[in-house]
Amino acid sequence: MFALILLAACLTPVQKDDGTDSGDTGTGGTGGTGASIFDVREGRVSDGETVTITGALVSSPLTRADSESGKSDGFFIQDPAGGERSGLYVWSQGQFGTELQLAEGDEVTISGKISEYFGWTELTVGDASSITVTGAGTLPAPADLGDGAGVDWDAWESVPVTLQDQTVESVNEFNTGTLTAGIGIDDGFVFNDYECRGHFESVTGIIFYSYEAWSINNRTEADLGPYAEGEVLDSDVYAVRAGDVCGPVRLSGLVSSAASFGEEDDRTYIFAQDPAGGPNSAVVVFSPAAYTDYEAGTMFDITGTVSNYFGLIEIFVGDTGAITPTGTGTITPELVSADETDWLQWQSVLVQLNDVTAVTGINDYGAVQTDAGVYIDNLLYDFDAEEGTTWSSVTGPLFYTSYEDVPEYLVEPRNSADLVE
Repeated sequence: MFALILLAACLTPVQKDDGTDSGDTGTGGTGGTGASIFDVREGRVSDGETVTITGALVSSPLTRADSESGKSDGFFIQDPAGGERSGLYVWSQGQFGTELQLAEGDEVTISGKISEYFGWTELTVGDASSITVTGAGTLPAPADLGDGAGVDWDAWESVPVTLQDQTVESVNEFNTGTLTAGIGIDDGFVFNDYECRGHFESVTGIIFYSYEAWSINNRTEADLGPYAEGEVLDSDVYAVRAGDVCGPVRLSGLVSSAASFGEEDDRTYIFAQDPAGGPNSAVVVFSPAAYTDYEAGTMFDITGTVSNYFGLIEIFVGDTGAITPTGTGTITPELVSADETDWLQWQSVLVQLNDVTAVTGINDYGAVQTDAGVYIDNLLYDFDAEEGTTWSSVTGPLFYTSYEDVPEYLVEPRNSADLVE
C-alpha cells in the first residue's frame, strides 16, 4: 500500500504559529470552516468540503516513503479526548518529504479538503504549508480492544488501538497477515517479521482501511508485544500445496528433481517432490544459503516455513530450518498434454511435454515461448533455440513467476538430455 522507507517521527519543523518558518515551507495554509475530527468522522462534514481542524495531536510518524520519489503519503492525527472516531488520516497526495518535521504529540492546526477514498475518510492537503504546529500535548493511550472479537472497526478507523493475544492465522504474498481478531496486520509504517501461526501477546497500531479490508499497522517495532513462533508441524507436500498448512513445517521423504545453486547470489532453489507424484506433488525449497548437495535424486527431510512468493509456493529455509539428506530416490516425469489449462497443479513438478515448438526466439531473460502455452527457461541450463525450433520432448520442473500480475509457467530443462529434438 505504501512504498519502502520508514521516516522517523521527528523530522523538521513545519510552519510555527508565530509565523516563522524554519523549514522554508512557506506560510501555513488557512481557510475553510472550523471542524473537529469528531465532526468529520460522524459525517457532519460533506465529502469535498474544505475545513480547518485545530487542537489535534499528531499520532503517528509519516507512512513509509515511496521508493522512487522518497515522498510519504501522510500521517495521522487524533483528538486529545481519544475514543471512537477520534482519529483522522492526513493525506498529502504523495508530497511530504524532508521539509516536513513532526513529532508524535505535536499539536497542529491543519486546513484541507475532506475526501472519502473508497470508504477511508481523509483530510487532503496540498503540502506542508497547510500544517501549523501550535504546541505539544499528551496523546491518549491506545484503546485496548481486548481480543478484538465483535469490534466495529469503522468506529476505530485511523485511531491507535491495542489488540491482545493475537495469532497470525495466514500470510499472503504481500506479507500481510490476518490476526485472530479477523483484521490484517500490515506494514504502513514498518516492515514486520512474522510467520503464519506465530503469536503476539499484543499488537498496537493504527487502524487502516484499504481495498475494502481493515488492518492494524504498528508504528514502530516497539508497538508489537512479545512474539513466539508457531510449533513445527509434521505435514506433506500435498497439504502445503492445498493451503491446508502454513507456518513452520517438517516434510519427510522428498526427492530433488533439480537444484539451482545460485552462483551469482549464493541462493538455492531445490525442486522437491513426493515420489508418489501426481498433481500438487512438488514445492520449491528456497534457501538464502548455497547448499550444494541436492542434485536430482537426493532424498531429504526438510524443516522450514511455508511461503507464498507472489504465487510461487515455497518452503523457506532460514536460520531455524534444516535440510537433512536421507538417501536417494527417483522421480518420474509427469506427461502433461500440450493443451493443459490448469498449469497451477503442476507447479514445481517434474513434467514432460511432447511435440513442442518455439514460437519466439530467446528473450532477454533467456526464455522462449512455446505453442504449449508455457516457456522454456534457462534457470538450470543454457540452451540454444530460435523461433520455429521443435522438440519431440521437453522435460524439467515447472517454475512459476508473476510479472505485473501476469502468471507465467516455465519448464526448466536440466541438461541437453531434457531437450530432445
